Amino acid sequence: MHADQGGIPMLKKNMRKRLLAGALATIMALTMCPTWALADDEGITTLPAPEDQMPVVDSTPAEDTIQTPDAGTQGQPEAQDPAQAPSGGTDIEETGNNSNSNENDSQNNDAVSNSPTNTISVQEIQSDRARYRTKAAKYFVLLPKRGTPENNDDQGQANYLPSSDDTAAGITGSDGGVKGLNAGTGYKGFVTAEGMAALAQTSDKSITDIEHGVDEAYLEKPKDLGFFTPGNWNDDGTYAKYTNTDETTRKSLLDTTNFTFHPNRVTIVWYTIKDQSWGYGWGRVEDIHVDGYLKGIPVNVTYYPNYTTNGISGKNEDPIVDNETSGNTYTIRGSNTFEAPEGYSFGGWYTEAACTNEFSDTTTVLMSDLYLYAKWIPNPYTVTWKNEGTTLGTEKVAYNHKPTQSYTPTKEADNDYTYTFKGWAVNGDTSNIVESTDIAVTADVTYVAVFDKTERKYTVTWKNEGTTLGTEKVVYNHKPTQSYTPTKEADNAYTYTFKGWAVNGNTSNIVESTDIAVTADVTYVAVFDKTERKYTVTWKNEGTTLGTEKVAYNHKPTQSYTPTKEADNAYTYTFKGWAVNGDTSNIVESTDIAVTADVTYVAVFDKTERKYTVTWKNEETILGTEKVAYNHKPTQSYTPTKEADNAYTYTFKGWAVNGDTNNIVESTDIAVTADVTYVAVFEKTARQKNYNYTINKHFYNEKDVEVNVVNGVATSAVENTEIKDLYTANKQETFKNQTYVYVPGLTKVTDNLEKLTKDVTIDLYYYLDVKGGEKPDETGNGTPDAWEYRLAFKVVNGEWNNGGSADIVVYVPFKDYKTGKTLKEVVVPITRIPVVGDKPNSGYRAGSWDTTPVGNAKVEKDTVFTYTYAKKSSSGGGGGGGSRKPTVTIPDDVPTGLNGDDHYAYIVGYPDSTVRPQNGITRAEVATIFFRLLTDETRNANSTKSNSYSDVAAGAWYNHAVSTLSAMGIVKGDSHGKFNPNAPITRAEFAAIAARFDDKANTTAVDFSDIASHWAKNEISAAANNGWINGYTDGTFRPNNKITRAEAMTLVNRVLKRLPETAEDLHNDMIKWSDNSDTSAWYYLAVQEATNSHYYDLKENKHEKWSKLRETRDWTELEK
Repeated sequence: MHADQGGIPMLKKNMRKRLLAGALATIMALTMCPTWALADDEGITTLPAPEDQMPVVDSTPAEDTIQTPDAGTQGQPEAQDPAQAPSGGTDIEETGNNSNSNENDSQNNDAVSNSPTNTISVQEIQSDRARYRTKAAKYFVLLPKRGTPENNDDQGQANYLPSSDDTAAGITGSDGGVKGLNAGTGYKGFVTAEGMAALAQTSDKSITDIEHGVDEAYLEKPKDLGFFTPGNWNDDGTYAKYTNTDETTRKSLLDTTNFTFHPNRVTIVWYTIKDQSWGYGWGRVEDIHVDGYLKGIPVNVTYYPNYTTNGISGKNEDPIVDNETSGNTYTIRGSNTFEAPEGYSFGGWYTEAACTNEFSDTTTVLMSDLYLYAKWIPNPYTVTWKNEGTTLGTEKVAYNHKPTQSYTPTKEADNDYTYTFKGWAVNGDTSNIVESTDIAVTADVTYVAVFDKTERKYTVTWKNEGTTLGTEKVVYNHKPTQSYTPTKEADNAYTYTFKGWAVNGNTSNIVESTDIAVTADVTYVAVFDKTERKYTVTWKNEGTTLGTEKVAYNHKPTQSYTPTKEADNAYTYTFKGWAVNGDTSNIVESTDIAVTADVTYVAVFDKTERKYTVTWKNEETILGTEKVAYNHKPTQSYTPTKEADNAYTYTFKGWAVNGDTNNIVESTDIAVTADVTYVAVFEKTARQKNYNYTINKHFYNEKDVEVNVVNGVATSAVENTEIKDLYTANKQETFKNQTYVYVPGLTKVTDNLEKLTKDVTIDLYYYLDVKGGEKPDETGNGTPDAWEYRLAFKVVNGEWNNGGSADIVVYVPFKDYKTGKTLKEVVVPITRIPVVGDKPNSGYRAGSWDTTPVGNAKVEKDTVFTYTYAKKSSSGGGGGGGSRKPTVTIPDDVPTGLNGDDHYAYIVGYPDSTVRPQNGITRAEVATIFFRLLTDETRNANSTKSNSYSDVAAGAWYNHAVSTLSAMGIVKGDSHGKFNPNAPITRAEFAAIAARFDDKANTTAVDFSDIASHWAKNEISAAANNGWINGYTDGTFRPNNKITRAEAMTLVNRVLKRLPETAEDLHNDMIKWSDNSDTSAWYYLAVQEATNSHYYDLKENKHEKWSKLRETRDWTELEK
């Protein structure tokens, strides 16, 4: 038992309530008034009584109506609330608090622990009894890494779950994992009667304990906390229940940099209960909130030195980050966290860079990230000003700031000199004279006045309206020699002409200054004659000038206009006023405004929306009408009906516009532009009968053998129902824990019916699919295993060129996975054949395949291709046996897929009339050349703009070409997934691209001395055997040299058989290039052939002769 301040033991809670209730009843009986009518007296504050509370009519102590449930006993809700309070919470670990906890620290959170007092007042008994029953409450969970909530009614819904959409803030709400929840509902739980009684005793309607959580006895937690309830998750880590929050969004809400959310890994601390109810009596709206945060999650406390914001430059601004855990008590770092700049002292921590909200706590319980900013206070120094021993003043100035005070010291003239202030000597040092307000203060300083002395003469000063034009020192009784012609700019009212000089400003004494002898200091002030200005006022109506008037400055116009504007379909228009210079936010009556500059008044009109009548009819019955503004849509909606007759039933189809059944619409979708009548139109349906259908499912294994049949039961459906609508064929079924894929083309229906016209049986067929996927021998690919050949590539005594020696497995379908029909072409995929031969084990050299895998070769069975590296001979010589280059016979046909018939220019020169044959050529340019040279059929069949290269963007000019040729297996990227489009292409790469077009090429090794171990030796050999490429005279091919544009054109022309023999075979009107004018150059014919579109005839020796030029194709259209 606790003792109150007077040391008298306090009564138990319920006993005190009963005694106070009894006392109150006695008072009520004596005064014959209900409890809600009592005025404040003796510290008893009353509240309005609920409607069902009756006056106390005797002095018998009333029974205590506020029952605090025993531990583990659920409080009962109000009788008028039919919803029962849940008895459980969730199976996620949560923490509350015991009533003895007094911790109230929080992260910069004004909401502190407000534990209810142990004193029950008369006010408590008189309060709305509903507040002492179990109350429905909205539970919210603070998201990790979202900062600290503020202590107000709206703590920022984006920081909590569940939440709602906030379009203005760009926030998409989340139901928190429970369908239908949002920021207005919270997770649905309760606060117990004991909790409500405790809440009523707090001064700010809240109970908060950040560290331990509020008393568990106060809470009846939601049964379903969505994402925070472990039972809502599948074993594979996916969320099992419906939610409007997709996985990516959920992770962005719950995961942090160093923490992946899982409900079994977090603890919810329910740290506050808040009564946000409003209203009184029966108008009261209950709104009880319970907020929690996730304890045990990594959070950061970040300290910012904040030098720049404090006006300090040149200092390191790197923050210090403490990695902490939510729910822990954290000690704030001290003043020595960062180095104090010279002349500054640490001024404390603040919660934002502007340093307006000080964070004064020394310890805090962390709920989320905490950001603290240092404040730096400049140190003050004393600045003193002196004039010949007299102190003029002092000022305290912060370090590196400048003084704000200013002094202008003087020294009286004597017989010999006049004295002029020169500046301030720093600490009396006359070699260091400054303007004191220009110097930043870094220490105490004394400024001593210094003066220049001047022989005495009289000063003549010329001024123009306060501006000194010049001065001259003139000996007594002499005339000035200087002369000035001052001007004065015109103002809004006048223009000005110089008149003369007013002696010492006396306008009654105007002279020419050079005519007057000087006898004392004198100031000549310029005097001007003024001429009145006029301004143009213009009135306009939508671009038409109604009139103009010249008006003197600050006078009002005398002309007046009343403009009009014709009505249109949407509006009628009424003149509103004149927009000053077209500014519709400044509308005036033009004759009321004084003119101060040229001005244009533009007519402004008020518009009145026109409305039209929309009428809805069902046959001749008017269902309703609505007035609708022009170009708006009706808001009313009707669903007319028509009674069925013996032959038909009728279904509403839509509205015929003005009865036109050829124009049927949904009336609320059509913008109104005139009066309109919508007439209901109905579809009629003949009355039908039902038939039964039965669905059977057949399962086949990898050997195409039926292993299971699941027979269905008869189900009724309406006559003429589409058969395909009677079953929903799953893409996959599971039998004995294995996946079976559905084959639509094998579906059988009784009598092949398409509509239900009698009882039918439907047989669906499923095939085992556990092979051919991402892991070829372990996962499926959507094609029945029974309909695929297995191709395995093995390597012995070495590795594949791209590393590793594991078997490479590819599954090739020989039947269509949708129809079950045998495919016409079952071939080895050229892109899946591994490159090998460059990585033998020690003691081995390049070898050969037991069966050479050939791209697009026919496949008829499961096949194993084995590449075996050969053992080196004892002499250590390489393989190949010194093969020589075979005799070359150029094939007659152009390789499949390339257009050798139409000789279009495939190279475009430069605007300066050069073609630059000796320049290099990039990989993207080569891909574009071969893309242009494809036949239209090949290009269209393989066209794609998708690729897997990280450096070929969708909008790149070469994307279409690279994507298409890559899909065909003609061009390839590097081992890093890049295509390197702007890299220069090598001779080997170019030869390889050309050779890949000829899948039947002769790859017999040629005797170039530098390609034996090159990755492209086969392609180089194929290109050489076809006569497309030549080596150098020293017997090398130089595969890694960069190919020139001329070499590229020569090779392409040979591939396409585009071979003029001499310059006489060309056409005189062809395009000619300034850097390809030498007809004896080895590349002259090749360049001209590649850059001119032409028709041609073949000579007997298979060389060509041009017949005439033709128009070049628009390649840019093809390459888009």
